[in-house]
Amino acid sequence: MNIHYAVIGLTYLIILVISYAVIIFTNSEEEKSEVIIVKAFKNAYSILAFGLLVVYGLFLLPHITLDHQTTSYLILASKYISVFTLGASLYLLSKKYAFDK
Repeated sequence: MNIHYAVIGLTYLIILVISYAVIIFTNSEEEKSEVIIVKAFKNAYSILAFGLLVVYGLFLLPHITLDHQTTSYLILASKYISVFTLGASLYLLSKKYAFDK
């Protein structure tokens, strides 16, 4: 039952990060906001792809036995890390481009 709380927390965190991205898009200039959002999403997608690749590699290794529950927790953890990366990238890039005038 703990995975349900983790999914609810992930959904809440995604809503917060996406709403921050919308705020950046509406309050900044169009060119700056596009650059910020594209760079932040590229960072998040690369972290997510790397995390899923690690989980897949761990799943395929014969010396490490992973059941389905552990694998689902690892996938969920990689999604959490990518959402944190997205939020941090949005915040840091928005602060960086705010001072570049």
